[in-house]
Amino acid sequence: MKKIIFVLGLLLTVQFLLSQEIEVESYVDKTKIGISDLIKYTIEISGEKVGNISTPRLPKIENFENLGSSTSSSSSYSIVNGKMTSKATKSFTYSLRPKKIGNHLIPPITIKIKHKSFTTDPIHIKVSEGTTQPAPPTSSSFTQQSNSSLDLSDNLFLIADISKKNVFEEEPIIVEYKLYSRYDIANLAFAGDTNFEGFWKEDVFKPESINFKRETYNGIMYNVMLMRSVALFPTKSGKLNIPSLDLNVDIRTQSHSFFDFGTTKRYNIKNKPAAINVRPIPQNNKPSSYSNAVGKFKLSSNISQTKLNVGDSFTYTITISGTGNLKQFDIPKLKEVNNLRFLDPEITTNINKNKISGKKTIKYLIIAQEKGNYTLPAVPFTFFDTSSGSYKTLQTKPYQLEVGEGSLTFIASSSAQSIVSKEGSDIGFIITDGVLTSKSIYYDKFFYWFIWFIILLLIPASVLYSNERIKLKGNIDYIRQKKANKILKKYMKEASAFAAQDDPGFYAAAQLGLSSYLADKLKEPRGSSTEDIISKMKLRSIPEDLLEKIKTLFNTCDQARFMPGGFSKERIETDFQLIKETINEIMKCKF
Repeated sequence: MKKIIFVLGLLLTVQFLLSQEIEVESYVDKTKIGISDLIKYTIEISGEKVGNISTPRLPKIENFENLGSSTSSSSSYSIVNGKMTSKATKSFTYSLRPKKIGNHLIPPITIKIKHKSFTTDPIHIKVSEGTTQPAPPTSSSFTQQSNSSLDLSDNLFLIADISKKNVFEEEPIIVEYKLYSRYDIANLAFAGDTNFEGFWKEDVFKPESINFKRETYNGIMYNVMLMRSVALFPTKSGKLNIPSLDLNVDIRTQSHSFFDFGTTKRYNIKNKPAAINVRPIPQNNKPSSYSNAVGKFKLSSNISQTKLNVGDSFTYTITISGTGNLKQFDIPKLKEVNNLRFLDPEITTNINKNKISGKKTIKYLIIAQEKGNYTLPAVPFTFFDTSSGSYKTLQTKPYQLEVGEGSLTFIASSSAQSIVSKEGSDIGFIITDGVLTSKSIYYDKFFYWFIWFIILLLIPASVLYSNERIKLKGNIDYIRQKKANKILKKYMKEASAFAAQDDPGFYAAAQLGLSSYLADKLKEPRGSSTEDIISKMKLRSIPEDLLEKIKTLFNTCDQARFMPGGFSKERIETDFQLIKETINEIMKCKF
């Protein structure tokens, strides 16, 4: 009897273990692709209970870039010998973009599920030039101009329009990336950050929505959209490459019947590489007053008053306006004038929308310390004129000051002896009253010392409070750092509300909140690009894995800007959890 029970128990255990068996496999949608194509790599997990399995994180795959993932699931039921069994399948699909031409390998991927490891099979991929996908028909608005001999690159391409290709160091140029299309565009997304190595970069324009205009190019009509505009300031001489912009474009195919609503196909495109020639600034005969300014500038100055009294102050203002590296050059140096005290200047730089022109205003507060007539000497400002290729020196005009006597009295460092007055005669009389009175000794009381203890505690507290008020009043960066957490909580509250409704709008709220928080903590301007924020964080010794997470989040949010409704409910939930985890890690970092 015991043997029968043991055998039955063993059979039931084996059956239970078999029912819990999990299968993992991987596959791609194609093994031969073009450098402009995307490949879909799917990891499929099957078993009785796989619903709670989260999206596996792929390691870095050499020669491929992971652009994001999507999730789908399905279930099947079967009845065998009167017994019903179920099987669930969860598929995780990743969009991979090839980085170069050649034969590449997607290596085996190891996945841990319920303390057990599973390894996928390796997959060989061949990447060739161009695209292996047939070009879709052009939009109906271009039917009359269409040419069947034209391929995809003739109907969809990027161009980098460079304002100047032969410049000096620090001389600004404008680069505009324009998308030309003869297709119906469903969605657009930046495929990754653009690294402007060798340049100081200022973003001029980034689109917030899809907005095309019709324009003729080489005699053919296209829909044209400005994808990005940047102002670049070369930081070294020689041949510098202008990086390509990387775009994922979803093209909407035409319907062939009333019941055919069409589909979309994704293509990855880049503009052709371009370069500029950067000449070094000549070092011969460089004036001592050169301030590293490069461009074309004008100089003006004024003072608030020329007649004042001792102890009064006046404002001396110098304004430099024009086109060039306004943010990078040094301010002119003032010569010291005896009996005039110069306080640290207040510098304001107002940049126009093109990021290469504007004006820099320098205001000095000067205090008169002694009566007399003084001369504020002319202040030289030297810049390198890119139009003539030579140094030019401008000067402010000198100013005459008349300082009269003031109501303020200046006391020497050693104080005079005070006058001692006497009451009565030289010798005071002896007190003859022998009545003694009892007086309370306060320093022998607990309350007396308690009051002093409170006063001593209030002194450092009042100093700290005063310093905090001074910082909050005059230090904008300090104010931004203090309020960074509050602003982040505000945007994350909005993002949480969007995520609860499965609304992709949470990506915009999360990206704005996170970028504002990091910019405030790093003392960077609001609206700084992702690469600027990442590079600044690297200088603060932020962990590399955290930087990769932040970069991935910004890329995902950036894609969502052009893909409204393009993410599934499961994807939104996964990304929201990832954003919360990443923000918790960021909050622990020291900036």
